[in-house]
Amino acid sequence: MVGGRKDEAVVGVATNMVLVLLFICSLLTDLNLDDPLVPEIAHMYKSDRTKYEATARNWSQKYAMG
Repeated sequence: MVGGRKDEAVVGVATNMVLVLLFICSLLTDLNLDDPLVPEIAHMYKSDRTKYEATARNWSQKYAMG
């Protein structure tokens, strides 16, 4: 790449990375209970919110906090 094309390529890559990160954040924060990745978790969320929250808290403590 010559001159400005290299800068354009870097900006393009950075823009794509930002878009990918925004998409990942969206997947993690926006629930899609009609098309869940794990149907059992979506069912628990819909049918027994207290159990869902307790399970999520337990898994967070066990796997995310060591």
